[in-house]
Amino acid sequence: MDKLLHRLKTHYVNLPIKYKLFYFHFLMVLILCLTSLVAIQIALNIHQEIICQEAVKVLNFATKSIEDELRQIEKYAYNIIINAELQDTLEKLKNGLSVYERGVLGKELTDRLWEWRFERNISSVNLIDCNGNQYAGGDQIPHELAMGIVSQVAVEEGSMAFLEPVGGNPSIIGARTIRKVRELSLAPLGTLIIRVDIEKIIQQLTYDTMENHKYLLITSGEKTVYSSFPDLDVSEGLADDKENGGYQVVKVDGKSYFVVFNKSPFTNWLYTNILPYEDVFKQVIQMRRIVILIFGALFLITMLISLWMAGNLTKPMQKLINQMKLVESGEFEETMAQSLELERGDEIGTLQRKFLKMVQRIKNLIQENYTKQLLVKEAQLRALQAQINPHFLYNALESINWRAKINQQTEISQMIESLGNLLRNAMSDQQHLVTVNEELKLIQDYIHIQKVRFGSRLDFKIELDRRWEQLLIPKLILQPLVENAINHGLEQMIEPCTIRITATESGAFLFLKVEDNGPGIPPDLLRKLQMQETKPDNLGIGLKNIDERLKLVYGKEYGLTLTSQVGAGTRVMVKIPKEKVENV
Repeated sequence: MDKLLHRLKTHYVNLPIKYKLFYFHFLMVLILCLTSLVAIQIALNIHQEIICQEAVKVLNFATKSIEDELRQIEKYAYNIIINAELQDTLEKLKNGLSVYERGVLGKELTDRLWEWRFERNISSVNLIDCNGNQYAGGDQIPHELAMGIVSQVAVEEGSMAFLEPVGGNPSIIGARTIRKVRELSLAPLGTLIIRVDIEKIIQQLTYDTMENHKYLLITSGEKTVYSSFPDLDVSEGLADDKENGGYQVVKVDGKSYFVVFNKSPFTNWLYTNILPYEDVFKQVIQMRRIVILIFGALFLITMLISLWMAGNLTKPMQKLINQMKLVESGEFEETMAQSLELERGDEIGTLQRKFLKMVQRIKNLIQENYTKQLLVKEAQLRALQAQINPHFLYNALESINWRAKINQQTEISQMIESLGNLLRNAMSDQQHLVTVNEELKLIQDYIHIQKVRFGSRLDFKIELDRRWEQLLIPKLILQPLVENAINHGLEQMIEPCTIRITATESGAFLFLKVEDNGPGIPPDLLRKLQMQETKPDNLGIGLKNIDERLKLVYGKEYGLTLTSQVGAGTRVMVKIPKEKVENV
């Protein structure tokens, strides 16, 4: 955790001022927006909870209205079964009668049932006597279904039983055993079956309170008593504990529904009211979306304004930094040509004016010292050219050469001629630039002398494309590098040493390489040489002087590159342009 905080702190400290200001404003606005959104969300949750409680109350009221109507039907059924005429008729039918007498009583009983059938919300009134005969004030119930109802009601011990629809008829069934009231014998006389139009009851009693409710489901255990939308099944998503009622959100086919359920103590039915979630909480959802959009827009506008203000503050500073980079690369004229907001009266304007004065002063100093620097470089060049043993005179070597030829000392003669060529080139002030071919001939003269000394231990190779032979390069650039390879490579070895001169090109550049397979340079010394922090006396011709000559002739992007690995040799790479240099 501490490391993470440290990294974040370091990252923040290293950020540009523009982004520091932006991130600070971003954090402040984000905290404010999140705090406000949390407060609004809490308020919306409270409002949503109120809506849920109201939905529960509405279902409770609807349930109570339906149950009250069923209680009225129960009382109506009770009045029917205690009717004295009905009791007498059923008692007579129970005893043995002729076919004619049974037909007359059945006709009277059917007429009476039709009279009782015309009560509100009742679809039919059916009666099953003790002999299994059915009398109907309305639609007949199939015999098997009727006997099944009789069996179910028999276990209720005289109380009214409300059953789910059967036989394809959507009406619910209220059934009750008829017992003999006279003399309190309670002997069974038959079964009264009243079919109730539940949909009509629901429409009458719950229209005002549940007109916006899409789906009302009434179930008895696993059986469906009433369903206004039979294709929708939410039973799998409901909680197991529904005894005390409540509500929850259920997903069906990817769509959310708000489900309110209540269990009736009278019929033991479960009333379930199902509403599309978006319909119930439409206002809450819209309000939440509006709040998020408003805060999102405010957040975006605030961030844009913050970013603009931070950019307006740091833009002049960035422009000043860019001009400093131009000064660093030596582009003084371009720096002076670029416009700055010098009319600003704040600290940034003062800094810009002071900067331009400083640039003008630096430019003047450079112009004053430019001529002196050229003289110094010319002196360094002449001093470098005079480093190759200037103590021997060319004329003396010519005399020795003739004496060697007279005495038929061919090897000595060739050595003297090579040495004479070296001295002639080293002491000549006429040319600062020579062709690559001329430089290679000078190196071959030098190698010829060294071959006499080292014999087969010196393996020298030139692998150079002929098209580069006429390219002009500063004189005595490659020869000192070959001399260093012999002094610090070959002389440190017992086995043969291979020195190669090769060339590769890349874009507009040509790279001339002098490499050997000698013992290499230790890492510490190599780093100092690469950084030009040291110039050891035992390293032969100074690499720094050669690098400075190249930069003086071609520019700062050219020069030497030194690489070495202990035990694997050393490579010095000279970077020059591929075009010919006309004036130096």
